[in-house]
Amino acid sequence: MIERAESFPGVTNALVQADAWSPNRAPLLLQSNPFMRSILVSLLRDAGRNDVHVARCADSAVEMMSERLPGVLVSDWNDASTPAEDRLRLIRRIRDMNDAVLREMPVIMISQPRPRQEIERARDAGVSEFIITPVAPNTIQHRLTSVREKPRDFIQSPRFTGPDRRRRKRHAAGPSYKRMADVEAGLTTPMQAARAAAVSLVQEMQLTGDPLAIRVARSLQRFIAHIKAYTLVEEEVATMHRAAISQLSRMAEDGNPLREPVVTGLEQVVEKRMRRG
Repeated sequence: MIERAESFPGVTNALVQADAWSPNRAPLLLQSNPFMRSILVSLLRDAGRNDVHVARCADSAVEMMSERLPGVLVSDWNDASTPAEDRLRLIRRIRDMNDAVLREMPVIMISQPRPRQEIERARDAGVSEFIITPVAPNTIQHRLTSVREKPRDFIQSPRFTGPDRRRRKRHAAGPSYKRMADVEAGLTTPMQAARAAAVSLVQEMQLTGDPLAIRVARSLQRFIAHIKAYTLVEEEVATMHRAAISQLSRMAEDGNPLREPVVTGLEQVVEKRMRRG
């Protein structure tokens, strides 16, 4: 077993640039609790991973990822109040990396039982697999096999970057309407599907409690209600709204107070388009 948690001076991406990601590489375990760290290293060894790199904090994990590209990141949830140790923020950071190889690395999160809403937050941050403690060796093995042999499509969009949150493969062509399969099957029209997606977005943003995100979702709902046809032009406006929600989320995480101009600017653009159309 290899256990390395110290920082690497002069970190570069030379290894990443020279070699593609491989699921057979040694896993990287990020675990702040010493007791759980020891248990998980043993479980990974029982699952057949004798070489395990170990990081005790997020910054160390990022350095180790750049220096020795892992096959998978196995991370704790970590409820620490320190923003730097927010694991969901770390995963979003990974999914936003410029290096495609690191960006698409599988991430398995291990946590004590949590409400469904929190698990969905982890999924939306870009987690590949989620394991609830206590953890059995065969559970670890199953998840490692899943990310190696049945990887989900990697999605990059204004609102989400990470493994496809749906288990079934998507068959999107053109605008990604909600319930695309129903559109393709002729069970609904693109306009009806777009309206359903707008309503769903409003409900989703209301759950966040963010008034600015709710304003963006309602702006999209008003736009969809105003238009007469849903084509690629209208899809562009919908994409603008989803990109704005993603930007608001990142700004909130970074403590950026200048979030309202993002919403105001979007609303002005939408008003002009509605008057034009």
